Amino acid sequence: MDTRPSILARIRKGDPLMMLLFVNLIVFIVIQLYLLKLYVTGVKATLPLGEDLMLAANSSFEVMRHRPWTLLTHLFAHIQAGHFLFNMIALYSMGQLFMTMVSPRKIWLVYILGGISGYLLFVMSYAGSSILNEGRDHSILGASAAVMAIVTATAIIQPKRIVYLFNAVRLELAWLAILLAVLDLASIRNGINSGGHIGHLGGALFGLLFGLIERAGIRSWKDLSAFYSNWKRSNSMHAVKGHGRPKSDDQFNNERAERQKKIDEILDKIGRSGYESLSQVEKDFLFKHSQK
Repeated sequence: MDTRPSILARIRKGDPLMMLLFVNLIVFIVIQLYLLKLYVTGVKATLPLGEDLMLAANSSFEVMRHRPWTLLTHLFAHIQAGHFLFNMIALYSMGQLFMTMVSPRKIWLVYILGGISGYLLFVMSYAGSSILNEGRDHSILGASAAVMAIVTATAIIQPKRIVYLFNAVRLELAWLAILLAVLDLASIRNGINSGGHIGHLGGALFGLLFGLIERAGIRSWKDLSAFYSNWKRSNSMHAVKGHGRPKSDDQFNNERAERQKKIDEILDKIGRSGYESLSQVEKDFLFKHSQK
């Protein structure tokens, strides 16, 4: 018998992931009802990305000056059902993994800041490229950049975690994130939703930064200061060692495996108790081998 709480029960308890999905669902339903009203009354939506609904963010600062709320609303707005379903499936599956690794409350932080990072890269790319801009302003909407931030952050925190793509292809999380980023890079030059793919990459960049911060156990300015101090001490103590007798392949592989095992144990301890729970020996070991 399945004893897991239902979706509604999780929403009532304030589950951050379920709340994110619920907000996206409500916005999608409202948009579809409005578009249905336009269709029934004979008025057609004129812009394919739904900018006529005043929800999409725009590459033009002049346009954004008159509707700044779209910086947030574009993160939750989907016009097409396929776009909505793909993003929500990815958000649900990767969001659950994400919340097993870090504080569940942080999923909203990564979602929103990842989406905004995607928008900023989108704006900078269009402002700096006449080929992309072609003398027009462009709009962007959807949760894709925000979801990409969550996917990438999860992959950085636990890169060797196994997932099954389409329940068939076995992949490590790190390779899944790399595959998605490469697909986005390859899709930009096609000219079909280039802005969207640029936005995905912006979300991935934020996810990368967040994941690295989490892996380092930085939870506060105090942690950041300790991290920097240890990094400086590690660099100042680093000395070039003389070359001894070359190691055999077995020796080298065994030492590398032992070293990686100890690193994984330290990272697990950080995930459970934070960076400050480490002993000085563990901190020195982590910083020493993070430079290699």
